[in-house]
Amino acid sequence: MQDDLVDKLEIQVRYADIDSYGHVNNAVYLSYFELGRINFLKNHISSESIENLSIVVARAEIDYLSEIKLGDPLTCETWISSVGRSSLIFDSVLRKGGREAAKARITMVHVDGKGHSEPLPEFYRRLTTHVGSIT
Repeated sequence: MQDDLVDKLEIQVRYADIDSYGHVNNAVYLSYFELGRINFLKNHISSESIENLSIVVARAEIDYLSEIKLGDPLTCETWISSVGRSSLIFDSVLRKGGREAAKARITMVHVDGKGHSEPLPEFYRRLTTHVGSIT
């Protein structure tokens, strides 16, 4: 992935993120990846479009590669790997001191007011410049 197509966000591990084993609880990783997606969208679509977001998580896949502890330097790298008719796929990597600690693939689906999928609006389609073409 080209470096200019990847958003990077530094994340501070909070004490509340730590479980009884002294490392970040596995469920918290989803929150870290969410922060990365929000940061990506803020950097690539208008504020009016952000206010009208109608996308929901349809699938979340995470590979846990190494533990993260309080005080570890953490960066979330996020990019769009695929854009479909009604969905976006975000790929993300959590890096601890430059080394991969976790990887995620999150599928987001655009929905109407009743929760049914519908085609992506134009402002999402413009994000295809970050992945090359619609798949």
